[in-house]
Order: sequence, then C-alpha cells, then structure tokens
Amino acid sequence: MTAEQPRTVTGHRHHWLVAAGVIAVLTLIGGSGIAIVWESGPTDPYLLGAIIGFAAVSATTWRTFQLARTEVGPERITIATWVTVARGGALALLVGFLVVPQPDGVIAWMPGVLFALAAAVDAIDGAVARWLDCESKRGERLDVEVDALTILVGAVLAVQYGVAPVIFIAVGVARYAFVGGIRYRRYRGRDVHELDPNNLRRALGGAAMLVIWLALIPIPGPPLSRLLAWLLLVPFLLNFTRDWLVVSGRLAGSH
Repeated sequence: MTAEQPRTVTGHRHHWLVAAGVIAVLTLIGGSGIAIVWESGPTDPYLLGAIIGFAAVSATTWRTFQLARTEVGPERITIATWVTVARGGALALLVGFLVVPQPDGVIAWMPGVLFALAAAVDAIDGAVARWLDCESKRGERLDVEVDALTILVGAVLAVQYGVAPVIFIAVGVARYAFVGGIRYRRYRGRDVHELDPNNLRRALGGAAMLVIWLALIPIPGPPLSRLLAWLLLVPFLLNFTRDWLVVSGRLAGSH
C-alpha cells in the first residue's frame, strides 16, 4: 500500500462516519417528533426497527461511498450528496413501521409523511447538484441506492397494510434482482451490454413513488390504492423485463 492509499482510506472512513452521524442525528430528531404525536408512544419493536433501518441506511451509504471511490477515486461530499444523505433519517424511521401493526389515529399518517420526505427530496438533491454544478459519482450512486431502498420499504409496507397486492413487492425488489442478475452474468463470464437511455424508466420510478405514497396515507383508501398498484405493476415489470433483455444481449436497445 502506498503512502497515498492510507490517506484515501482514512478520508473515505471519515466521510462515511460523518454521513452516518448526520443520519443518526436526523433519525433521533425525527424519532422525538414521532414520540410527541404518538399517543401511546413508540413501542420497543418500532424502536428496534428504526435502529435496524439506521444500520441498513448506514451500510448502504458505506458501500456506495466505497464503490464510488473505486471507480473515480476520492471525491468530496457535495451539498447535493448531503441532501441525499439526509433522506436516510426519514427512511430509517420508516423501516420501524415494518415491524409494528398498522397505526391508527394521527400516527396513521406518519408512514406516508416519512415516505414523502424520503422520496420527495429525491427531486431536490438532483436539482441542487445541477444548480450548483456539483454532481458527483458518489452522490449519483447514493441517490440511486436510497431510491431503491425507499421503494422497497414502501412497497413492503403497502402490502403489509393490505392496500396493494402481494405481488406488488416485486416493484420493491425489481432493481435488486436486476443488479443481482447482472453480477451473476459477470461471475459466469457472460456479456453484459450497456443499458440505453430510457425516459420511461425514470417516469415509472416517479410513478412508483407516487403510488406507494398514496397507499401509505389513510386516503384514498384500499380500493383505489390497490387499483393504482395494479396499474403501475404491469408496465413497471414489463420495462424491467425489457431492460434485462437489453443488458443480456437478447434485445437491441434504442438510441
């Protein structure tokens, strides 16, 4: 290891520790707010779930920073990346609701509020990156990973609350299955083709977040939420199937 490498690794760890600290502080602040409005108070399972959520978000951040450093070398954490990091606090608190029954009363709105915070800031961090011209590989990767984790948690919650069909979980795991399939092909020495630009892909991602958000708030209610889930599910999975055919060389991408 060269003299430069230890400094790079140390800087990487420092950046991650600061990011994890920011997520922890925001989780504590948000958790305190939830405790105030939760009449019976957060249960032990919820607190444990939030801790697991914090660990999952922190691990995702660590892995993302590590991969970005491998690809492009050390990068500073830009303002836009800090905005993305901040989404992790809301996401960690949202995970806590996975291990408790669906709440009622005022707290019934909280899963939808937390999901909205984690999802809506997605548009803000991208806008900040373009406005301040501070786009980075690290921020781009982290944005994608936080998006995927947010959709996964939201989709599972929607199914758990009975406002989306069980198969809707496929929306949450689609990207993980896609990435896993690519890694398997590379492990087997098979070709992996470049994925072509596709505006529909981003539109469906935004639609998924909207449908999940509507499913997690008390209105419009299960009947309409289930209908919207089905209307999203079909084109969403068809587009992922199309993308898989492109990267596996079975279908030529459009340019």
